[in-house]
Amino acid sequence: MAGAGPFSSPLYQAQTVSNPSPQPTPPTQQPEPIKIYTEEVLLPVVATDSSGRFDPTLEADDLLILEDGQPQTIRSIRRIPASVLLLLDTGGFRNPAMKTNATRDLAMRLVSQLRSGDQVAALQFGGKVELIQSWTAEPEVAIHSLKSKLSSGRYGRLPDALAAASVQLRNAPPGNRHIVLVTDGGESLIDKADLAAGMKQLFTAQATIHVISYTLLGRKEINVQHRKIPVIAAATTPKSEMDTTVLPIFPNAPEKLAEELKHKSLLRILLTESYPGAIDLDYPVWRHNRDQLKTLKQNEIWLAWLAEETGGDIILPVLAEELPKLADDLAREVDSQYVVTYRPKSGVALKSSEEIRRLEVVSRRVGLHVRSRRSYVVTAPSK
Repeated sequence: MAGAGPFSSPLYQAQTVSNPSPQPTPPTQQPEPIKIYTEEVLLPVVATDSSGRFDPTLEADDLLILEDGQPQTIRSIRRIPASVLLLLDTGGFRNPAMKTNATRDLAMRLVSQLRSGDQVAALQFGGKVELIQSWTAEPEVAIHSLKSKLSSGRYGRLPDALAAASVQLRNAPPGNRHIVLVTDGGESLIDKADLAAGMKQLFTAQATIHVISYTLLGRKEINVQHRKIPVIAAATTPKSEMDTTVLPIFPNAPEKLAEELKHKSLLRILLTESYPGAIDLDYPVWRHNRDQLKTLKQNEIWLAWLAEETGGDIILPVLAEELPKLADDLAREVDSQYVVTYRPKSGVALKSSEEIRRLEVVSRRVGLHVRSRRSYVVTAPSK
């Protein structure tokens, strides 16, 4: 069994062969075993037609695989059952659009639409990371666990969840592994070192990552629930610097708030945007919402990169009512994946350090659309 994924190490088969000898030899003189390394990359490839439907006719001649720009020879193309790990964020304390009930319904709908033979497991993180369903090929078992065990939390610790997901995927067959990550990326800007460590562990699992993100829904809901501070024109005779910079905007503002607004350089922002009629002088709340909007946008960027680097995609619902259909579409995509194998022309058996290899999968047939991961990491085999 051998395979490779983005930022992951191919698994090598090592066969131990002893040289035959006509005469018995003492234990201290036994010849060293010969290790034979069989190198093979298992590359998940999604294949669809021009209408976005699964293409069941994929052949080796339909694909061109480039590893670091070098064409590779395809050895096999096959379909195997998928292993789908649900990684469900039940935090979202500061995201008004992120509801555990909606996440539960989405996950149950996805499980019900997977192909017979696929297996599912589920992790939730809304404080601590918890396995709520081990691997099972019985959809009704997974659905029952989602109904009875998925619960709301406050702060989802995403780096820890990514690390736990990589451990859980070790128990799934390689080749057709998937992670469905439902999240908004976290409440605040995530520590880059922690995130990098979690992502590195996750890449070793050789899984295609699909992200269903609450970031867009969250930004829309925050803008609706918490209007920005309005600009209110007022004719005032200038008397001081505070009068000329603050009072025309907030005639009744307390002195403390006026000073804070002046020093925060908020006036430039206020004077260049339009605002609704309702007045909200709760500046600390406004500032928090502004920071949360920034966080959600930044989370969206790196979540999209995570999905695309592994051959998946990020899904950004515009309306909560879209979630059931999006679950159906995602189930079809999971089951539109082939496993393509090739032996890399640049061997790795003698390498002593890691190296990243870039991948590109190109369709050679008109009307065929393919997508796969973009890279993987090669490490030397264990001695």
